[in-house]
Amino acid sequence: MDVQEHQALFTDLITRYQNQLYAYVFAVVRNRQDADDLFQSVCLVLWQNFNKFRPGSDFFAWARQTAKLVVYGFLRHKKHLPTCASKELLDALTDMSSRTKDDTAEQFLAILRRCKNKLNPTDEALLELRYAEELGSCDIADRLQRSQQSVCQSLKRVRRWLLECIRMEMAREDRLKERPS
Repeated sequence: MDVQEHQALFTDLITRYQNQLYAYVFAVVRNRQDADDLFQSVCLVLWQNFNKFRPGSDFFAWARQTAKLVVYGFLRHKKHLPTCASKELLDALTDMSSRTKDDTAEQFLAILRRCKNKLNPTDEALLELRYAEELGSCDIADRLQRSQQSVCQSLKRVRRWLLECIRMEMAREDRLKERPS
């Protein structure tokens, strides 16, 4: 493959999957400026390592794994993690994004809404503060008169519960699809 074909293939693949990759990065950092910067870093790392990509293999899986490593490195070196992100959460999001890449966004959002509707009012209010109002854990702790650690633990618990709920709902839908008509 000559240099122009190599560049054309990279451009085609990154263009095809840029929305999914950006969504993955943003889902973790929940800050548009950080997501923009990280997405650019991910693209740069992908380009620098594109000679290691095997044409014909799953580009999105390869790119998502690279994005996971770049994002995790960013979070590890950041002193204040307002999203209380963890390697476990990144792994779950990576697993989920691989699972949902062929599903429609509407289906995934419908499942997320069903799971969110199952939350108790306290947990739902906590998520609203974090994601709708975009408050960091320090601000949430101040507003709720709780410790930051308590807020982080609660957010982590709610996220884990939502991820598990989404996995169970997706498995249920898969079982329904597999049933003979």
